[in-house]
Amino acid sequence: MTAASTAAPARLRLRPVVVVLAAAGLAGILSQALLIPLLGDLPARLDVSGEAASWAMTICLVAAAVATPVSGRLADLIGRKRVLVGCLVATTVGSVLCASGGLYPLMLAGRALQGTSSAVIPLGISVLAEVASGIRLQRGAALISATMGIGTAGGVAISGLIAAVADWTVVFWFAAALTALVTVAVVVVVPAAAATERPRARFDGVGCVLLSIGLTTTLLAVTNGSRWGWASAATRGSALGGLVVLVGWWRWERRTTDPLVDLDSAIEPRMALVQLASVLAGVAMFTHVLVLPVLLQHPVDGAAVSVLVAGLCLVPAGLAMMLAAPLGSWLVARSGARRALAVGLFCSSAGYAASAAAVRWPPAVVVASLLIGVGIGMSFATLPFLVVRLTAPEAVGAANGLNTLMRMIGASVSSAVIGALLAASAGSALGYALAYGWGAVAAAAGGVLAVRLPRSL
Repeated sequence: MTAASTAAPARLRLRPVVVVLAAAGLAGILSQALLIPLLGDLPARLDVSGEAASWAMTICLVAAAVATPVSGRLADLIGRKRVLVGCLVATTVGSVLCASGGLYPLMLAGRALQGTSSAVIPLGISVLAEVASGIRLQRGAALISATMGIGTAGGVAISGLIAAVADWTVVFWFAAALTALVTVAVVVVVPAAAATERPRARFDGVGCVLLSIGLTTTLLAVTNGSRWGWASAATRGSALGGLVVLVGWWRWERRTTDPLVDLDSAIEPRMALVQLASVLAGVAMFTHVLVLPVLLQHPVDGAAVSVLVAGLCLVPAGLAMMLAAPLGSWLVARSGARRALAVGLFCSSAGYAASAAAVRWPPAVVVASLLIGVGIGMSFATLPFLVVRLTAPEAVGAANGLNTLMRMIGASVSSAVIGALLAASAGSALGYALAYGWGAVAAAAGGVLAVRLPRSL
């Protein structure tokens, strides 16, 4: 039990807190995913080139990668609820900017602010850890974590539905209204921890700058390699420069007294296995979201479906993720987090293998996606429990932020690999099978890592 949880009111009604924190996570991820179905028409809507329009996704990803670990550390220093509300407000403002007239500079600024919503899920788990412990924390964290997958799938479907019946800017007005309502709910319902529970430490500004530069330049190489050319000077220079800066950041963090990220804890063998499994879980989650809409709109055989129908076909897997989160929590209580994580990732691997075999029959792939959703829901429900269990109470915010960053890195790598595979195969059955096979191998590798965790977890 954490020190924060012992200070919480004994009769605190936890269910409303969990519901509001889960709604915050869902709203945050929805705001990012809503753009995905609009990308094809974005150049015409903004009067820019296709490459310029793609920056609306890239800048959101880069902002998310920077904001997630930084906000986690700030939350540990100045208050987790305070930083959570700040991220939700930034997301709301970002959605309003995206909806304001379809101007390209406003779209980029808005998408950068929307990127801060990636920090909402780890912050929500950290806030929950202040007022709950044991099985209550485990179940609540499972639901909050599962919103990452549910929100991604649901955001694509909702955006396609709204864009089919209304002006495309309504998509972002919807996101703004949703996050504004959730922000009010967080302020009213979620309790704040006592100020005396925060550590007395300074914020690592140098580490923040180095990490921001390193992550930005490295992710630019990953997300733009297919457009720039993987062997181009721009891609190699961006990747190499980013890695050099990250090495410098690593050395700085090991020397400074108040690091942005506690690397000693992060590289502890058990935590290192959890973080690597998180990367592979991110690959497994995003592969399905990327491949299925493309397959349905450009099938190997048969008629193509609309963007709206393709988005709606992501909903079953999203619902499966949501329903599987309690199952993952139950399995943790029965058999331990190690086994629950392994079962979830192996389940996703089986779903991807079935999808790879059924790429000529898209309806069968949609059915197989249920298995993928169940596995992702279980694994995402288990990961935050492992992070909280392996982390000191005063560092839970930064640790959860780093874990979410690992999943985002996995999603970014998956995006680059899927894009390259589908572009090289020109929509052939082999290309779709290889894309789903990539997801199967990544999920299975994550399951193997989970098995290697200590039996005590």
